[in-house]
Amino acid sequence: MKFHSDWKFTQWQSVERVANNDLTRVVALVPIIGYIILFNDQIAEIASFRMIAGVEPNAKTPFYLSGLDKMRLVFFGSLLLLISNLIFRIFRPRVLDLAKGEMEFAARVGERYSVHELASMEAQVFSDLWKPRLHLFWKVHDKFRNKKPLVSGYRPDVRTSMFNKHGDYISYLSREWWTGEMHTFRLARFVSLSLSVAGISLLVIPTLDITQAVVRDVLLKLW
Repeated sequence: MKFHSDWKFTQWQSVERVANNDLTRVVALVPIIGYIILFNDQIAEIASFRMIAGVEPNAKTPFYLSGLDKMRLVFFGSLLLLISNLIFRIFRPRVLDLAKGEMEFAARVGERYSVHELASMEAQVFSDLWKPRLHLFWKVHDKFRNKKPLVSGYRPDVRTSMFNKHGDYISYLSREWWTGEMHTFRLARFVSLSLSVAGISLLVIPTLDITQAVVRDVLLKLW
């Protein structure tokens, strides 16, 4: 049996950490109000980067980039993060809101999922379109190798006995299904991740430029 698993950093649960964290959501608001703040001449003069670095008006600039260049990098970096976040929100699997990991999801299934929902999950995993993801589900237990559904056919009123009899199987099934959901919309995952990394990189460049200018100015004054 051939297993299909993308690099973990490109799966939805990892993309979320980059494209939908607290910092990303805040920074993504910049393009919406950027034309009011970043490119407002009066505000730009007040928030002078030379003032931040403590540089005298007639002194040689300690920056490698101009103030306008840094503003542009901040604006376009934030714009990329906004697009990345929107792509993530549109294409992410909804189960990611319920559990951030396969073990957590398996626990939630045991607590909340009905017999009907488990049967639907099992039907997807055993369909011809499903791509196997976890060796644990398909190879650890010999009874899984035949790809024979075990949950289908149970009635809702015997859910407890079903879990008592097939608890391990249901746990592995849940983890296999959750992992499969983390592989959906491959192109959207890669685009969202790439835009996030590019946006963060654009934001880092002006930050480094300001940092080196401030550090150099402080060191010169100390000497």
